[in-house]
Amino acid sequence: MGVEFIHRVIRTSLVLAVLGFLFVTVYYNFKFGGGILAGAIWGCLNILFLTRLITEIFSPGTEIRKGKVILIAVVKFPLLYAAGFLLLKIAYFPPVSLVIGFSLLFLVMFLKAMGRWILSLDSKEKKNPAPTNQVGGHKTGGN
Repeated sequence: MGVEFIHRVIRTSLVLAVLGFLFVTVYYNFKFGGGILAGAIWGCLNILFLTRLITEIFSPGTEIRKGKVILIAVVKFPLLYAAGFLLLKIAYFPPVSLVIGFSLLFLVMFLKAMGRWILSLDSKEKKNPAPTNQVGGHKTGGN
């Protein structure tokens, strides 16, 4: 699993958040559905900036571009967290809906990781290893 896993999780989370927004808006209320969508978008931006920051700092074989690292850090930490604070402070969306939307990212990440583990998509070994000519530690057949 690498950076592409994070990007797939973000895409899936946003699609699920839009579907949840539509469903909750139709069957419950707009503010709650909007809160789920806003929380999911905030969480996805948070993990996206965190991923970019980590890959920019720890990429092997490339030199650290300090300007880009500072820009990502300035956008992620003060601006993104201020936006999260304002989402809670304006009290337009119910806090529970924001938490549900934010938690959606972690649910998708967990389920995708479990799916990859169950299906053995990340194993380096072949599913059907070649048979050996050994029985009980002794070679059979041949010289």
